Amino acid sequence: MRVTNKSMQNQAMTGINKNRSELANLQNQASTLKRITKPSDDPTGMAKVLSNKTENKNFEQYDKNIFYAKTFLETTENTLSQLGEAIVRAKELAVQAANDTNQGLPRETIGLEIQQIYNSVLEMGNRRFGERYVFGGYRTTESPFDLNGSYSGDNGQIKVQNLHGQFMPINLTGSQVFLGEDFKNFSILNRDAQVPKTVEELRELKFEQESKELQKKLKAQNDLENQKENDNDNDNDDVSDEMSALELRKPANLGGVQRIDRPDPQSQGINIFTTLSGLESALRTNDKSGIQTSLDALDQAFNQVNLARAEVGGRMNVLAATSDGIQRSIVDNKTYNSQIEDADLFQVMTDLNKSNQTLEGTLKTSSQFMHQSLLDFLR
Repeated sequence: MRVTNKSMQNQAMTGINKNRSELANLQNQASTLKRITKPSDDPTGMAKVLSNKTENKNFEQYDKNIFYAKTFLETTENTLSQLGEAIVRAKELAVQAANDTNQGLPRETIGLEIQQIYNSVLEMGNRRFGERYVFGGYRTTESPFDLNGSYSGDNGQIKVQNLHGQFMPINLTGSQVFLGEDFKNFSILNRDAQVPKTVEELRELKFEQESKELQKKLKAQNDLENQKENDNDNDNDDVSDEMSALELRKPANLGGVQRIDRPDPQSQGINIFTTLSGLESALRTNDKSGIQTSLDALDQAFNQVNLARAEVGGRMNVLAATSDGIQRSIVDNKTYNSQIEDADLFQVMTDLNKSNQTLEGTLKTSSQFMHQSLLDFLR
């Protein structure tokens, strides 16, 4: 087999280029400390790395959502804490006023402080987080309560995504906390966890919510009519029984009768605004029986607030546990990516020295015949 000088030169150039390509690749790994710098280096490994990086980006967004939700819930919890303190103070004043020896303070004077407590509770009901009203449901741009304690918000649950396919409600509505409506359904375990994913599902969900609201209003009207019928029947009973039904006289210039809020037999909730205003009216009219009766309503209102605080605390614990799991997942993904794409520096330097010596040997042996010319053969 005849081997020409041209074939030897081509073979030598091919070896030199190959050694230089390997050397350049190793130098790139040594400078970047990455074994995979482009998809062609390891297609399967690069696919796993990109998948883990995408998952980490999602985890980081979930963690931001959790941080916002925890901050919102902390604002809610602080407000509920202040609300509980206000109710405790109102009960202390009611106990003091119910006693004939109330440290020499007239009941009307105590009623002034109850009025201030009512105003502070109203401010708590209209508390805001940034530009959002906390207890307004979906109606976060308008104050949910007016001066009379009437609720103008809705029962919408603001939800944030804390994991793939999981959503956490972060708000409590003013109707639940302050009016005692459906307050037993604070727990997120009692709610439908499904979230609409299409426009049709969203429309069906809205229609279902509107139907429930309409049924709730109709039921409230029927309960009110039944209550009126029961009150008319009770008017024929003994007057002493009627006085024990928690009725209070309004101030003389207003006339009529005001009733301290009683718990709804269905929800066992308390309207805090009505309870405080009823207590204030009893104090101003010197109604000792009404003051004593308000103590039970204040106890139930305090339990109602504690239940709301327990729900908020439970949600914060769930979010904290989810956040911890997210942080561990992020670290695990980064560790897995490091095992796939990071280069072994000791191995890289060893291969780099080896490749460099191979290149030097190739150049040295090639120079012996590549420098030959026609004059070398004419000697």
